[in-house]
Amino acid sequence: MTVYSQRVDKEEIKAYVKYSKHLRKILLPVFEDLQFRLAFRLLPVRSRFWFLQQSNPRIIYCVRNGCDSVETEQHLFFECALASRLWEHFRNIMAPFVRSRLTWTMIATAKKPVVRDEWKECEGVIGDVWHTFRAVTLHFIWSDRNRPHR
Repeated sequence: MTVYSQRVDKEEIKAYVKYSKHLRKILLPVFEDLQFRLAFRLLPVRSRFWFLQQSNPRIIYCVRNGCDSVETEQHLFFECALASRLWEHFRNIMAPFVRSRLTWTMIATAKKPVVRDEWKECEGVIGDVWHTFRAVTLHFIWSDRNRPHR
């Protein structure tokens, strides 16, 4: 199975499903549902509507004013102007606690961050904070994208 640009094996899928059970305990259902749909590429981003281009030539493009990129999950949640600014703040807040470089795959598949050595004893709490903050950020981006447009 291919998840985004990385090949994912059976064990990684099992690990994700197991970890998602933990996430369901700490996240509200609306956040966990969005995470599930994102991880398994079930969100209706505009790039999926290529077949409507004849009637609406701009249907596959980002809804943000001035953005001419095709709206994929990665563009919407990681590369677009609003998303990249939000993830920069996210990185700055979490930098004292984690060594992980923030990547699209890490966000999309809820990968656990690598906690700094001085915070190892709090690894579980930091991981929960990381995923809660990540889920709220994803939900904000998705909600903003679906608001009636400006």
